Amino acid sequence: MSSPLVQAATPCIQLASSDPRAWDEQWRKYFAVLHASASPTSPSVEELELLTLLILAKKDAAKQCDSEVRNTRALRKTLCEIQMELTRVAAPFSVEQELQQRWMSATPEKRGDLILAALVYTCSTNETLHQARRYCEKEMDVVSHRRDGQLLLDLVEEMMIQNPTATAPETPIYISHPVWDAMAAKHQGAGNRNEVILTSILAERNMLIAFVLWHTLRSFLDLPLPQIHHSTGTRKPKLRSNVSCPEEELLRVLHGDEAAKGIIKAGRQTARTDHIQRKEAYAKGKQVCHSCKTPNDTTATKYPRCKRCWDTIQREVFYCSSECQKIDWKAGHKKECGRLLQLEDLTTPAPVPLTPQIGPPLPGFKRSGPLIFQITQLNQLSPQYDYIIYMEGGRRGYVTFSHPTIGPAFRVCRDKAMTTGDRLVIAKLAHFLILLYRSEPRMQGIGVESYAMVEQLTLEFDFPVPEILRAVEEMEARMNFAHGGRRPPLILEAGISLAEWDALAITPAWVDFGIVPLPSSDSPFHYLGRVERANAQA
Repeated sequence: MSSPLVQAATPCIQLASSDPRAWDEQWRKYFAVLHASASPTSPSVEELELLTLLILAKKDAAKQCDSEVRNTRALRKTLCEIQMELTRVAAPFSVEQELQQRWMSATPEKRGDLILAALVYTCSTNETLHQARRYCEKEMDVVSHRRDGQLLLDLVEEMMIQNPTATAPETPIYISHPVWDAMAAKHQGAGNRNEVILTSILAERNMLIAFVLWHTLRSFLDLPLPQIHHSTGTRKPKLRSNVSCPEEELLRVLHGDEAAKGIIKAGRQTARTDHIQRKEAYAKGKQVCHSCKTPNDTTATKYPRCKRCWDTIQREVFYCSSECQKIDWKAGHKKECGRLLQLEDLTTPAPVPLTPQIGPPLPGFKRSGPLIFQITQLNQLSPQYDYIIYMEGGRRGYVTFSHPTIGPAFRVCRDKAMTTGDRLVIAKLAHFLILLYRSEPRMQGIGVESYAMVEQLTLEFDFPVPEILRAVEEMEARMNFAHGGRRPPLILEAGISLAEWDALAITPAWVDFGIVPLPSSDSPFHYLGRVERANAQA
């Protein structure tokens, strides 16, 4: 696509599969042309891209197309799903820093080749994602990834879902960028076409980044990769049954090969049938019922249309009968009748969980990969287990506090630590767990040591080892203080008396600990990391 503001042609999509390195070099030249034409007073490259799309859309600015809003909503939904899958891949491997250590120890050539292969896979079969590379120069620069391995790790951490559940969230995560963030803040809530176009750009930009990260990690961690056939001709590639695009591969991961095949086939057939019906109807001057999709077979009798939609915004909404109009009104036309579609019109509330869940983080607190993995497992197993610990040999232990007072007190402290990141609360949690390590004979006999808990909490809460040890020492001092009376601060705040605590200290009845089977294979986190594989082999 050639910008009306800066003449720079994007590389040909077919070159991605036929000569990936030449294709990548052409992208570097594309950005070089844009930067060379810039001046201190001219718009940035990102602003030029947005202005280009706004100029192209200006001819139709008087009537916002509802399909743009629906398409943008679909992009956001797909982005949420791929970010969910990315989290499912990355979170298990972030435990014990395996992902970080392995990626940083890889050679620069290997890192660059993996990123380039992921870009080729993602862009060569999808024109939208191919063009989206215009919006992420820095994030998708192969040379930068080859030179600095931390770039990918930072992108993965920023894009992981902070509150993973069994279903994808409604709001995606956008990789921060000073210019894109500023433009998003400027147009957010404007309710006009500029907001829709910018939201679409942000969704496409982040979808490309997410797909590339997802494919790179799957390849690097030896997870199954899709088999894909590329078009190498000079014509625009057509989507055939033997061509797998990124969205279709995501469906296969989410639903399995057989179910995804049916979904893809049904979707194509529905779209094809609807397109043919509408094309034939419009060619003959017929109308199509907005509710049942039945075309008008005669031109003599016209379908009535929604008067408010036509008089207000010149939107043509036809109905074959009053019954269809009533059905469509209840089905959703009530929200959009007589006004332009807005992005928020097409969002649905998140489902209410059936079991108690650890909630999302508060603003300002960013969860680490290991903490996301811990929370995901606890939410799956809730309320049966209170904490999961990692032991020597890759085994996993599950802790439950069965005491009617200690259990709720521990969960309140745990949930607050995991949602706020409060250092004092984390210190209380760490002190209690380490104390449990030191005093529980069953743990000492199966390879559990207190330093392991320190390392685990360090990774989960991004709490440096010296700081967490100092915080635990402070909790220990408070425990031995006269008012504490040898009770941990967590127990003291729970209102458990000294006599009751002394009685609990000599009996293990208040805590259950053991190694239990792994979650089932249909668990949302079905990609197993090294810890789970070692446990499965034990």
